[in-house]
This record gives sequence, structure tokens and C-alpha cells, in this order.
Amino acid sequence: MEIKSLPSPELDYESFLAGHTHLLIHTLAYKKLIEAAFGCTYHLVAAVEHHKIKTVFPFVEVKSTLFGSKIISSAYLEYGSFAGEESGVDLILKYLTENYSAQFGHLEIRAGLDQFDAALSSKLVKKNLYRRFVLPLPSEKEVWQNIQHSKRKAINKALRGVEVKDVPLSELSELYQVYSENMRRFGSPPYNTQYFISFYQNLVDLGLGKVFGSYHQGKLISVLLGLCYQDRVHIIIAVSDQKYQELRPNDAMHWAFIQWSCQQGYQFFDFGRVRENSGQYEYKQKWGPTLLELPSYFLLWKDSEISFTDPSSPKYKLALRLWQKMPLKLTQVMGMRLRKGLGI
Repeated sequence: MEIKSLPSPELDYESFLAGHTHLLIHTLAYKKLIEAAFGCTYHLVAAVEHHKIKTVFPFVEVKSTLFGSKIISSAYLEYGSFAGEESGVDLILKYLTENYSAQFGHLEIRAGLDQFDAALSSKLVKKNLYRRFVLPLPSEKEVWQNIQHSKRKAINKALRGVEVKDVPLSELSELYQVYSENMRRFGSPPYNTQYFISFYQNLVDLGLGKVFGSYHQGKLISVLLGLCYQDRVHIIIAVSDQKYQELRPNDAMHWAFIQWSCQQGYQFFDFGRVRENSGQYEYKQKWGPTLLELPSYFLLWKDSEISFTDPSSPKYKLALRLWQKMPLKLTQVMGMRLRKGLGI
């Protein structure tokens, strides 16, 4: 068995994906999204035997003098890890150690397919840093009945005041204004506009992503981005204009996305990662989803201990307050650089 980089003219990667359970992060479309958005190399390495792909692993080299350098599978999303057979896991881990341990502090493998949990837990340090909410989609009627009564009332009220529809790329400036203002309010660095352009070009145009928005009197006041692949929709960005909070545009937008997901035959609506005891935890819980683990697995190289940047930690409170007071343009300029260095 040997290691090869993908795509390769020698290897039929599409046949591998068709024959194995995998995630969007294992596709060439997602590779193009990240490379175009972040200006990095999104590595897809494969363990190959007799010219046949056995196991695939996506990762990004995250380099930062401030936050340290590490290898993350896969950076800029809460999911990562392998696809294919377990037979190639050891070889890929050995390859990463031999080629990256001298320059990088550690390897982080974010949660992925459950079939690899036992193998990774036995070889790496497992940390449950977050949880995730996933909503099964048996039918639109059943989903509606399982939503908390107070949330159903809020949705009905919201739908009387806003219109929910697809947000086209031509409205990027309006989308980015709502998004970047929210990220400043959250105290979090924003993506740049290139990320959204890449999202439309590499995912939305191929039916692999969707952008819903709530409009009030023709004005875009909330935005919801989701990855759409195989059996699930996975929400990655949810933002809204606080001046219109009483209209509950987020509720209308989430319900419209859930309805669409049911109509398209998706089986799960993934709300993404969440911290317990947070406002987002309470909001997502009311939709009736299942609370699941979202572990990460670590292999220490140069680092002596696992480092974790938790923005909810008291030591970051001052930095968050300062960020919230920065001029919006400055946060937009600095945001992508910070995200690249953090791998988020």
C-alpha cells in the first residue's frame, strides 16, 4: 500500500466516492471551494493498493505565528476525518507524522464518519470539545409537530412579516453587510467576500449548497447558508440584522430551509456545532433535534499539550469586547487572516 495525492490521472476517484460512504469534505468540489476561498492547498491523500483507492483523508496546513501551526482535517469546518476502509488509516497517520511532525505542533482530526471512531480513539487523544444538533426529517408534518409550541408560534408570526427566498450572488454586497455586522457583534472574525463567491461558484451552482434569505419590504435582513450533500443539509452560517429582530426572520428562514430539505428528500438537517449553556444551544434545541457528540482527535508532535482556543473563555473577554468596538471595515480586513491562522 502507498500514499498518493488526489486528484490523480492514475486513479478513479469518482468510482471510489460512489462506492464508499463519505462526506462533502471528501469531494473535489469542496477542495475547490476551500482553495479558492482561503488561498491554501486542500490536501486529499489516499492509501492506494494495486492502483485502487482504499482510504482517503482531507487536511489543511494551518500556519500561524500567533496561534501555532498544525495539521487539521478538515480546517474551516467542524467535520473532518477519513473515508473508505480502515486498512489505510495507519499508513496515512504514519505518512503525516513522517512529513509534518518536524514543522507542525500537532494533528487534529475533527469528527467524521462514526466507523472510524474506535480506530482513532485507540490511536489518538479524543476530546469532546463541542456537541451538535441533528434533526431527522421523516416528513414535514412530523418535523412541525416535534417543534416546541412556542417556536411554532414564532414561525407563524415571522412568516406574516417576511418573505423567504434564495439569495442570488448578485446580492453579495447586501449579504456580506448583514453577515459581517453579525460577526462583529458575535466578536468573531468574518470570512471575506471571496469565500462567498467561491461558495456560490463551487457549491450552489452544482446543487451542493444553498443560500436562503429573509426579506422585509424588499430588504435582505437575514441569511442562512447550508451544505447540501447526499442525505443531509448542514447549516454553516446563520445571521440576521438585529434591527429587525422582532420580525423573527431567523425562525422563518430556518423553517423554510427545513421545508425545502423535506421536499428534496434529505433525511437530516444538521444545525452544526454548539456549546452547551449558550444562546445558540437553547435556540437550536427548540426545533426538536437530537443532541450528538462532536469530538476531535489529537496527535501531539512538537506540542507538549493540546491547545484549544475557546472564545467563551474568560481570558478572551477583553479581546471580544475590543473586536465588537472595531470599525466594521477593519474587522472585514482582519477577519480572514485570523480565520486562516485559527483553522476555523
